[in-house]
Amino acid sequence: MVEESSCALFRQGGLVSTAEVTYCIDQRVQQKKKNYQHYGFERSQEEALSTFFDLAQEFTTIESLYQICASVAREFFDLDSRIYIINPKSSQLELVCTSREGLIPPSERSNHAAVVVEGPVESQESWFFPIRGNQALVDTLPFLGQRSILGVFEVLPKEKIDRRKQFFFEKFTNRIGYNLHQKLLVEQNINHIKFINQLVSDIEHNVITPNMYYKLFLIRLRKLMENYRSIEESVKKTLEHSSGPPPPARELSEALKSLQGANAELNNELSALLSHYEHTSLFLETLLRKDHFQKGTYVLRKQSCNFQKEIIGPLIDRYRAHFKRKDITLDNRIENGPDEQVTLFVDKGLISQVFDNFFSNALKYAANGANPLLPQKVFSLNEKILKTAFGKDKPGVRFDFFTTGKPLSREESEHVFDEGFRAGATAVEGKGHGLYFVKNVVQIHGGMVGCEPQTGGNLFYLVLPFKKA
Repeated sequence: MVEESSCALFRQGGLVSTAEVTYCIDQRVQQKKKNYQHYGFERSQEEALSTFFDLAQEFTTIESLYQICASVAREFFDLDSRIYIINPKSSQLELVCTSREGLIPPSERSNHAAVVVEGPVESQESWFFPIRGNQALVDTLPFLGQRSILGVFEVLPKEKIDRRKQFFFEKFTNRIGYNLHQKLLVEQNINHIKFINQLVSDIEHNVITPNMYYKLFLIRLRKLMENYRSIEESVKKTLEHSSGPPPPARELSEALKSLQGANAELNNELSALLSHYEHTSLFLETLLRKDHFQKGTYVLRKQSCNFQKEIIGPLIDRYRAHFKRKDITLDNRIENGPDEQVTLFVDKGLISQVFDNFFSNALKYAANGANPLLPQKVFSLNEKILKTAFGKDKPGVRFDFFTTGKPLSREESEHVFDEGFRAGATAVEGKGHGLYFVKNVVQIHGGMVGCEPQTGGNLFYLVLPFKKA
């Protein structure tokens, strides 16, 4: 015998047997059949529900659902309506659509004076009905809470709404809520999938590709070890062929000098390997946080950060040898930056990757500039305080990254932070993901990015908000 508890478990997505599924569905069909017989809806009300269900399936977006709700109330019952939806971020009701104005632009959907109602409530001119989501799926949308209320449906004028219409709109708003809940879940899942795809690209761009350096480090270490063995053999032969007096001091001195030089090089390579390991470990820890996957977006872990000591300095140490091999002059003007005490609260792991992208791009794209004053390849860093970067009394810190080379066109500079964008003139291999990652992370921090082509090169910048100590 199938128990009611099995049906409750099935409705919540639990595992039940095939027989239990069949029983539960049959029971619900029978119950719904009796309910609709009891409801006694008028022909126009039945047609309104059928129209709503048909169009809610035909039009897939949430915005279209709002318009369908308003249109059904107007066309079938000659009633005006307003739809208020809870903003997940502010937890406040926002007017999203009316039967007279249509959709309200997102930028104009400010917090509204309307309040959430638990059941039908009448005012001087209208009726308010709660739009409830699916109680069994309440945990899928964290902002819902236990009430599972997504918004409010207002219908007016009140004089045209008798008791039968009031009952109908109670049931109608239930259908709105269930459809809206499903569409929100679809949108949430799509955003999650997009984020996971983006995260995979971020991992490939910021972790997997840079890890190729490990191979170069190991190759150089192997050569140094071979050199060590050669020196060892040389000292060994010198000692073996010595009979009587000890070997000349000059030969031993040269052997010792060679060993010391090799040891210094080994220590340098070890330091570089450890630095790269720490750098990559920080990136991995940041990109692969559990919170990112649970929320479907980057979740920041902000902390106070000294950019020069904790981000820029380590990056300069890491890239110095690479710049030297490519004859790129590094001009770090941030060392002598503003005297004003600045406190920046950022996600150190993500912001480190932002700065790393500019260093990496300079290594790839730096070229001799057309400016006679800068004939060589240069990568320059600078910092400045903008007292009204984000409005009155809302300062920011701007970081500039200038690289010599061919200036981008105006159109290219406007799209260089877009996903997948690649400047037409570049011959360097890449996927155009790095600067898109930069823009995304900076914007999540409440900042902004930009590009300013200049004579002899390109200046990229980012601005982050800060608080004075």
